[in-house]
Amino acid sequence: MSLRNSRSRTAVLDPLTVRILAALMAVASIVGIASFRRGSAGGGRSLEFRAEDNPPAFLQVVWPIVNLVGSTYPFLAAILPDVAYASPLNVGFPFDAVFQVAGLLLWGGGGLLVVWSARVLGRFMVVQIAISKDHEIVRTGPYARIRHPTYAGAMAMSIGVALLFLSVALVAVAILCVLIANYRARKEERLLASPNGFGEAYRAYMATTGRFLPRRWV
Repeated sequence: MSLRNSRSRTAVLDPLTVRILAALMAVASIVGIASFRRGSAGGGRSLEFRAEDNPPAFLQVVWPIVNLVGSTYPFLAAILPDVAYASPLNVGFPFDAVFQVAGLLLWGGGGLLVVWSARVLGRFMVVQIAISKDHEIVRTGPYARIRHPTYAGAMAMSIGVALLFLSVALVAVAILCVLIANYRARKEERLLASPNGFGEAYRAYMATTGRFLPRRWV
């Protein structure tokens, strides 16, 4: 059922509340993107790669776009709430407000994790699946417990924004985000654990960390 027809029968957050939240999220996105870019700049030096295993070219384009949806959709919801939050693609169900609040927390936590990861990884934060000539295994910050905190944060943001705005379209984007993140993470691990990467050193690191969640949680 659409939000427009179901508000009186469900616990969905009202449009004004969601519009205010969307505006705050939009501001947070601007701050987060600026912080991400600063954190991943690492002095502006370009990287020379000694090994690469990139996905097909179209996935290299799709992945950044999918990530941008989670951080830019709040702008649409704040400016055009009837399009972003009251269209036939938005659904309502009993106690959906609980899922919306969980989505907001998931989105915020994911965003913080992405920014934190960028600041720790620095200039090694690139869209390519590659190993630079001076690459090293990062074991600090979120990388002390999980191998792919950026992907984990991106998935959390994508799922969170879908839950908050109760959008079928955003659910589809979140599923795509999860599938691509898993695909990229596995490719990275194969490369990093190969003789062209860090070999046994990376396999030892994998043995003590989780892919997207701390090992003790899974």
